[in-house]
Amino acid sequence: LGRGGGALHVTPSTCEAMFQIARLEDASVKILPENLGKPRLEAITQEIESLYMDKVVKDLGLVVTLYEIISIEGGTVYPGEGSAHFHVVFRVVVFRPFVGEVLEGKLKKSDKTGIYVSVGYFSDIFIPEHMLQEPSVFDEAEQLWVWVYQEQKMFMDLEEPIRVRVQSIRFPDQPRSANDLVGLGPLGGVTPEGTFAPLVVQGDINADGLGLLSWWQQ
Repeated sequence: LGRGGGALHVTPSTCEAMFQIARLEDASVKILPENLGKPRLEAITQEIESLYMDKVVKDLGLVVTLYEIISIEGGTVYPGEGSAHFHVVFRVVVFRPFVGEVLEGKLKKSDKTGIYVSVGYFSDIFIPEHMLQEPSVFDEAEQLWVWVYQEQKMFMDLEEPIRVRVQSIRFPDQPRSANDLVGLGPLGGVTPEGTFAPLVVQGDINADGLGLLSWWQQ
């Protein structure tokens, strides 16, 4: 995540499981003239939330919420502009699961390359075909993956709750154009919709207890 004219410094901290608290520092938070009449903390909080919430900070994770504002300095108004510029230090909660962590979500899409999982606030979790339960085959008619377990066909139906183990966290480089997306694949940041994902979680379900929750319920 970057903006021209601003300097962003990141200091990771700790939190529980898939979430971390990180300290960020933005040297150029701009408050527009129409918002200068608001209390300073309110105006800066709103600007920080618009800039960072639901955005991916490269090599850190997905910003989920603002935790606290630590300090505010400056307020410089440049000639001919009218906006005030502040140096703000703040902390945010970020989604960044660790390798080996088990996540629960819903199976959202299947194709020949693998399956896509969402945990609600984050949908770029991809399990490639070689990391599905073995043996698994792709059913062309249903467009679904099927785990063949003791000669029984266990369909991986869409919208089913699923348990996934994290194998890697990737921050793909932003492609320069839409044409550059072609051929990158899911782990290169291509979503099923053909857009770019700045954060991709690669997972696997090839172990006891992983995969569809319904498989393991008695």
